[in-house]
Amino acid sequence: MNAVSEDRKGPVVALGAMVFLVVAALVLGGGGSREAGGVPDAALAAIETGADHIDAEDLADRIMSGASGLALVDVRPAAEYAQWHLPQAVHMTVPELLGAPGDALFARNPELVVLYSNGPAHPAQAWIELQRRGRTNVLVLDGGLDEFRARVLTPPSLRGAADEATAKAGAQLFALRRAFFLRAGQPAPATVKPWATDPADLTAPTVVSTRWLAERLGKVTVVDVRENKADHERMHVRGAVHLPVKGMRDKFGEKELFLQPADKLAARFGALGIGNDTPVVLYAEDKMQDATQVALAFLRAGHRRLAILEGGLLRWAADQLPMDGAAVAVTPAQYAPIADADDFTITVDQLAQRVQARDVEILDVRPTDFFVGDKSTEARPGHIPGARNRLFSKDLVRTESGHWWLAADELRKQYDALGFAPDDSIVVNCRTGHTASTTYFLLRHMLGYKDVKWFNGSWTEWAERKDLPAETGTGAKT
Repeated sequence: MNAVSEDRKGPVVALGAMVFLVVAALVLGGGGSREAGGVPDAALAAIETGADHIDAEDLADRIMSGASGLALVDVRPAAEYAQWHLPQAVHMTVPELLGAPGDALFARNPELVVLYSNGPAHPAQAWIELQRRGRTNVLVLDGGLDEFRARVLTPPSLRGAADEATAKAGAQLFALRRAFFLRAGQPAPATVKPWATDPADLTAPTVVSTRWLAERLGKVTVVDVRENKADHERMHVRGAVHLPVKGMRDKFGEKELFLQPADKLAARFGALGIGNDTPVVLYAEDKMQDATQVALAFLRAGHRRLAILEGGLLRWAADQLPMDGAAVAVTPAQYAPIADADDFTITVDQLAQRVQARDVEILDVRPTDFFVGDKSTEARPGHIPGARNRLFSKDLVRTESGHWWLAADELRKQYDALGFAPDDSIVVNCRTGHTASTTYFLLRHMLGYKDVKWFNGSWTEWAERKDLPAETGTGAKT
């Protein structure tokens, strides 16, 4: 079924709902007056103003927010309900809804009852009768599940009316809705074993599960690190504040490269109501490097009550935990950065000395064609002499229900095969330090490698220094 285009949605939907409800009224007893057993005047007014139905997107948002007082009633055949239904919906036939089971439902005083089937006809019939009985807190899902699938669970690019820009803007929200409604309970891939430590108290950088965070909403500060503010405003973990990487790095030439000094970062944290002792949980969606880059910003200021949400925002959605787009009121806090807390960043001059002394192992996590010098967007192609290459994303698994690190045993085996040992002195670099933050966090705070440094300037800064050596391919200097 093709979705109704956005500019036509209001009038077409209202007319469609009204036609179905009038037909339902005739089926149930003719006449247009209460005395004749027809449509009550209040119901007719609701039909005329569109107050008889709820659209698919509105209902999806209410369900995803975990709205209290919402009751969903699925009036399709039992076999169809068993195959798939909206989360937390109960199954009732129309006679059951109008009988004792329905009375029991309304006795619980739900704020809103939404009726649905594949289309609106059968729910509309029940709606008319419920209106006669004074049940004014009932709506029909406009277009039924057919419309819900078309508008909520169909990719924006396939909806016909959306142009490319609109489709791109809606891509993240679609991914979250799809995870919530279609991927609930889907396990992590077989190559993934949970990393979450789920401590009683958050005291050191770690990884936590969605369930751990769900139990502590309101007691920890949840930080959404996705780049696009509009994505945050459409849908985020309930209560999350927005702190994207962009704007946290200072310029190097034309590029945002260097993570800001601790005092600047601390001012950003304080503006979001985060103090030195505030427990913080960071999440991304499909860019783990955003979460780890912001984690390094907190670590630079000396903040250790810090965790990354395992599986990210997609896993939160797939676990059907509360999300909404509501803005969060924050009370600014004072944040005093701890002096010299950053013991993990290495400068270009420090690294150059260690490369010359040959007392360091270098891990370059860029794509191989950039590492060997076949491609370049920097001042020179190639890599730091002696570096070994492993693309950062090889540590990760992306699915429609989460973004994960590989299992610890598998990662240790792969790093051992590459020649890196837990006691080695290792420097991780990429192009700008962004993706290298993911590998750094993994090695240092998850796998427990003892001496790992992060080269913020990475290949962008090194390549600009013509006095420093570089290698391409198998090692020829350039």
